[in-house]
Amino acid sequence: MKLRTLLQIFLLLCVGFFGYWIYHSKFFEKNPPKVSLMVQIGNEEKEVAPGSGFWNPYRDMILYMSDDSGIRSYHILAKSSDGKVLIDKQEAIIKRSGHLKVPLPKPDLVLRENDRISYEITVNDWSNSHFFSGNITKLKYDFALDTEAPLVHMVASSYKISYGGSALLIFQVEDKSTQEVRVSNGVDSFRAFPFLKEGYYALLIAWPIKNKMFNGSITAIDKAFNTKKVAIPIIKDPNVRYRYSDIKVSDQFLSTKLDSLIDIIGERSPSSFTSALDKFKYINELIREKDENIIFGITSNVNYPGFAKPLVFNVFSPLKKAQVVGSFGDHRTYLYRDKKFSKSVHLGLDLANFKNAPVFSSNAGRVLFTGLLGVYGNTILIDHGLGLSSLYSHLSVFEVKTGDRIPANTEIARTGYTGWAFGDHLHLGIYVQGYPVRVIEWMDPKWIKWNITDVLQRAQNAIEGRQ
Repeated sequence: MKLRTLLQIFLLLCVGFFGYWIYHSKFFEKNPPKVSLMVQIGNEEKEVAPGSGFWNPYRDMILYMSDDSGIRSYHILAKSSDGKVLIDKQEAIIKRSGHLKVPLPKPDLVLRENDRISYEITVNDWSNSHFFSGNITKLKYDFALDTEAPLVHMVASSYKISYGGSALLIFQVEDKSTQEVRVSNGVDSFRAFPFLKEGYYALLIAWPIKNKMFNGSITAIDKAFNTKKVAIPIIKDPNVRYRYSDIKVSDQFLSTKLDSLIDIIGERSPSSFTSALDKFKYINELIREKDENIIFGITSNVNYPGFAKPLVFNVFSPLKKAQVVGSFGDHRTYLYRDKKFSKSVHLGLDLANFKNAPVFSSNAGRVLFTGLLGVYGNTILIDHGLGLSSLYSHLSVFEVKTGDRIPANTEIARTGYTGWAFGDHLHLGIYVQGYPVRVIEWMDPKWIKWNITDVLQRAQNAIEGRQ
C-alpha cells in the first residue's frame, strides 16, 4: 500500500476521531438547561408546574437553573393580560456556573385579586452545540393572582372521640382552586373523601391507642399555596382505660405450636433459633409487626371514585351468640420464670362460640384480602367505605375471595385456630384508614346511631338544602 494512501486513511481516522470527540464532548453537549420554579412556603419549597396556575404574589418564588456546561444567560419577560410588558430582565453570566438561583422578580405595581400575569423564562447554556449558540430551555407560566386562603366549615361530626376510638367528620372547603385537603389527629394523616357534591368531604378519623393525645386539624391548600388550618371541634375523651396484664409462660406452653407455626411462616427453620424464648419473641414481635404492616398497607390504601354517598352501617355482629374471650387494647407482658421477655398489644376483639362456627360480615363491602398471615392465620379484610375496614382472623375456611363485593350479612368464613391461636375462636378487628380502633364502639347500636347514622343524615340534609 502506498504511503500516500496510508496517510489519507490516517487523516480520515483523525478527522473521524475529532468529530466523534466534538460530538460527545461536554463542550458540545446537547442537553438543555434544567429549569424549575419553586414557591417558598414556610421552611419548604414546592415546585410550580409550567402552564396555567395560581399565584399569591406575597409568596416568594425562586428560579433554579442548572447545566453541565454552565449557565450562559437567562431572560425573564412578564406581561399583563392585555399584553403590557411588566418585567423585562436579562442577564449574561460571565463566570460560568453549573447552578444558578434567582428570585423571580415581581411587577412594581398594585395587583388585584384575579389579575392575570404571564412569565416567559428563557435559559441558555455555554454549550457549543447548535453552531455555538448553545442549548435553550423555555418555560411559560400564566398565573391568576389569588391571595385568599380557603374557608373550612364543619357541616356535621360525631359529638366526641374516645382514646382508641373513632369519629365521623363531614366538612366543606370553599375555594376556587382547592389543591389538597389534609386531616390529622396530630400524629397521623387521613384522607378526606369527596362527599355528595363538589367542595364537601367526609371521613372517619381514628385516635389510635399508640397516641396519647388527639390534636385533630383540617388543612386546606389551594393552587396558589394559600393555606387554612382549623382545629376539629370535637370533645376528646382520654379516660378510656385498657388492661395491662402479665402472662406467665410455661415450658409446656413453649413446646406447643411454635415450631409448626415457624414452619408455616417459612422464613426460618425452627432449628435456626437458639432457644424456645427466641422463637416466641420472633413470632410475638417480628412476625406480628410484619402482619400489622401488611394490614396497614391494605386497609389504608383505599379510595372511592366520584362522590361518596351516605352509607348504612350496621352493628358488627360476626359471630352469633358469641362470648368475648379477649379485649381490644390489652397490653400483654410475657414472663418466663418471673422475668419479662416479650410484649404485645391486642388490636382486636376475640369472640368464641362452637367449633367451625359461621362468620358473617354484618355490613356490605368489598373483600380486600383473603390469605394467610403469620400471627393472624387465615384472614379476611373487607372495606366498608369512608375508610372503614373489618378484619376476621384464625379462620378455618374461606367462603369469599379477594375482589368480591358482598351484601350485608354474608357468610364469609368459618372460625378456626390458624395462626397463633390456642383454641377455636374469631379475632375481629376494626380499622380506620389502617389504624385499629375500639371494636366495641362498632358493636354498639346506640354509638353507631349517635356518631355515624345521625351525623350522615344531618350532613345530607344540610348539604342538599344548601344552594
